Order: sequence, then structure tokens, then C-alpha cells
Amino acid sequence: MSNSTKFDFSTFRNGLLMGMADAVPGVSGGTIALILGIYNKLIFSLSHFLNYLKKKFPSKSYNQFVKSFQFLFTLGLGMLVSYYVITKILVGSENQPGLLLKSSTAPFIFSLFFGLVLSSVKEPWQRVKERTVSRYVLCFTGFSLVLLYTNLSLNNEGGNFILVISGALALTAMLLPGISGALVLLTLGQYTVVANAVHDYNFSLLFYFLSGGLIGLFTFVPFMNFMLINFKEDVMSVLTGLMLGSLATLWPWKEAYDSKGVSPNLGIGQVFDNFELVSIIVTICFGFLGFTLYLALKNLEKEIN
Repeated sequence: MSNSTKFDFSTFRNGLLMGMADAVPGVSGGTIALILGIYNKLIFSLSHFLNYLKKKFPSKSYNQFVKSFQFLFTLGLGMLVSYYVITKILVGSENQPGLLLKSSTAPFIFSLFFGLVLSSVKEPWQRVKERTVSRYVLCFTGFSLVLLYTNLSLNNEGGNFILVISGALALTAMLLPGISGALVLLTLGQYTVVANAVHDYNFSLLFYFLSGGLIGLFTFVPFMNFMLINFKEDVMSVLTGLMLGSLATLWPWKEAYDSKGVSPNLGIGQVFDNFELVSIIVTICFGFLGFTLYLALKNLEKEIN
């Protein structure tokens, strides 16, 4: 019994890594889960958990429910802790903007994750054994969808309704490699609203946000579970495109680094006009650091397996 209830630090550590990714617009916790080799386990555990609730607690599924709950609770705890700390550093406060909102440091953060995602694009694609024309089309479709979404600038003012919508879309997006929940919140104008609600323990705002998240989970997870079981290679083709598309959001050099929306990227010529050479070199080095982070995550996957 003790073996089944002991704290699993490796799962908690994976949650920390996923929460760190979910705090950055353009990076998804699902990407980290895919790199770590726990993506299928995450989706299947969520599916078992939700099915147990939907079927009104069948006794024959109790043991599987307990295993799923322990995994999800430990993973979620790690994600929450990491998200709280990282958004505190990246977002900061009105008086002291965080690293992601300052032009002196934001390119470094974006470049780090650009390098990480660029290195890990091959993860879903190498799971596609039969690379047919239709799967290349699916990959391109995923790529195009992210670019189209990124170009939306909704900038909603707020309200409880938009928080519910944000929760449904963002928490669903967090489960998809290449689709960033933080990016969803950014385009909806709710990124700092949610981050500050977490920091200030504003349970009223968080209630509406998490209510939307539950709606998203109950509708998306069963669908994703079905697709992974029956059309895994098609799903991986789409996920490859989603991850490729997210690179546009993670381009380090942008016109602005505030929280009012997704700022347009700067071209190569504009980069040299707007940034010092030393800053550009350091930014590129952070991109290589992202590749090193990818290698470190792959070593973690080997430990898990």
C-alpha cells in the first residue's frame, strides 16, 4: 500500500518543467510532456479520471482511478508551483515588470524557448512511420492554424465571461504540443489578469477561469484520447505542424514586449537597427542554450523509461 501512495518526485519534477513552459507565451506544457515521453500517459490518465466521474464511480475502475489521480495530482502540483514562480519572474508587477515584459531581457527568454521548440519538432514527426501526402497536408494545416491564430489580436477588456472562455481555450491548449495556453491568454488580453490572480490569491477570478478549464477538459480529453488510440500518426502529423507554427510566436526580436497582445516580429534588418550587436549575440547564445535544455530533457526521458 505504501508503494502505491508514496510521493513520485520524478512526476513532480515533470510538472515543474511543464508549468515553466506553460508560463511562456508560445510554449506548451504538452510540448514538454511529449519530449519527456509522458504525453500519452497524461492524456490517458485524464481520460480515465474523467470517465470514472462520468460513469458515477464504478468500483471496477477504482484502482485505475487512484493511479490516474495520483499521477495527475503530483504532476498538477508541480505545474502550479512552477507556474506561480515563473510568472512572478516573467510578469512581475505594475511597478516592476518581469523579464518577459522588458526589451532588455525578453529576447533572451523567447530565444531560449525558440531553441528548445526548434530542437524538439522532430519528436512528434519521428512517430509518423508512414509519411503519406495526407499527413504532410495535416502537418501544413497545423502549421497554418497556429500562424492564423497568432495573427489574431483580440485584446478583450475582460469580464467573467471572457475568463470562462479563456479557461476553456487555454487549459485545452496547454495539452497540445505547439499550442500555448499562455499565448491564448495573451491574445485574449487575459495573460497578466490570470497571472496576477494566481499571485494575489484572487479565488473569485480563478473560479471562473478554472470553470472554463473544466469545460474544456470534459470536451477535449475524450476526443484526444480517441484520436491517439485510433489515429496516432495523423495526430502526430498535426502536432508537428502546430509546433512549427509556434516558432513564429517565439521569434526573439519583436516590436514590443508588453502584455497587450502578440507583437509583430522584426525582420533581420530591423533587428540590427533596434538592438545592439552584443545583445543579438547573447540572444543567439540563449537559443543554443535552449538546444542544450532539450538534450537535458531527453536524458530525463531516458531516466523515466
